[in-house]
Amino acid sequence: MLKTTVLAVLVGLASAAATLPSAAQFLAGPPPGGPGMQAEEDCAYPLHYMPRVTRAHIQSIDGQPVYLVPVCEDGLIGRNDDYGWLFVQGNVDTLRLPIARNATLMAALTAEGYDSQDVVSLRFGGGDSITLYVHQRNLR
Repeated sequence: MLKTTVLAVLVGLASAAATLPSAAQFLAGPPPGGPGMQAEEDCAYPLHYMPRVTRAHIQSIDGQPVYLVPVCEDGLIGRNDDYGWLFVQGNVDTLRLPIARNATLMAALTAEGYDSQDVVSLRFGGGDSITLYVHQRNLR
């Protein structure tokens, strides 16, 4: 009697487990072709969870390799001014003056046609390198 009960319970559980994935088709999700993530959120993905940078960090940069990563530069005339929120959400919002005074950072920026006002975020990388995330408000 106990074997029959256990067997019936196992068969019931196996049946339920087999039919549960088919119930997923009835869960509500975004409509096909509906609005998804906006382009602004996609292009700023590298900026999420940037570590804090201080004035002392920027002043300590001297001769390290500097790499520039353009962010949200889609090349559309007049569209780059739409990304003003990038400059507030980055980790160098109040540190653009120390960046402008740092010869190493400014050499890398001017070589690529950027200035200190175009820097959105800064990250220290491997090999004692620096990565500057930049966005040119008005494409020059």
